[in-house]
Amino acid sequence: MKVNISKAAEMVGKTRATLYRHIEKKGITVEKDDDDNPLIDVSELVRVYGDRVNIETVNEQNNTKENTGETVSYQQNKHEIELLKKQMQLFETSTVRERDLLESQIEHLKESLSKAQDGQYKLTLLLEDHTKKRDGDSEWQKSFKALENRIANQEKEAKEREVKEQKLLDENRRIKQAYSKQKKAFEEEKGKSVWKKLFG
Repeated sequence: MKVNISKAAEMVGKTRATLYRHIEKKGITVEKDDDDNPLIDVSELVRVYGDRVNIETVNEQNNTKENTGETVSYQQNKHEIELLKKQMQLFETSTVRERDLLESQIEHLKESLSKAQDGQYKLTLLLEDHTKKRDGDSEWQKSFKALENRIANQEKEAKEREVKEQKLLDENRRIKQAYSKQKKAFEEEKGKSVWKKLFG
């Protein structure tokens, strides 16, 4: 794809004068059209300026020249849908990873809670067997109280993780709804005739 000097300068964010200096200093290849007007291949711009080249400018020029009939609204919807797709994919990947981690932690907490409950039961039996030993009563009560606090903390952590997972699921659902809405608008715009696109 070849563009004129003005379009090339716009694509790389430079003035025409600056671009002419770069043509001389950086060895940018310039060709001529049938009317002897200078043209630069986009690949030359990419070679010299890399990712600083605004390819969207070329796409806009192509759309105008080929008269595709796509409106500005159609292009914006298309771009927004692509962004939403990427955002949703990233979020889903993050959500799956977070959910797996939360499930693993919840399973660990459940196992710890089960062991703690078994320990509590055994401790209760021991306390009942030693109710007459006053010297040991105080230590057993402290251990029992510490165990109760540990169980309460584990239950609280499990509840907080469940709430966090639910928030992640709600956010994922919101993004999917936004994507669905944009996609629907995109399909409706795409289905319009050229006449409707131009004149409503």
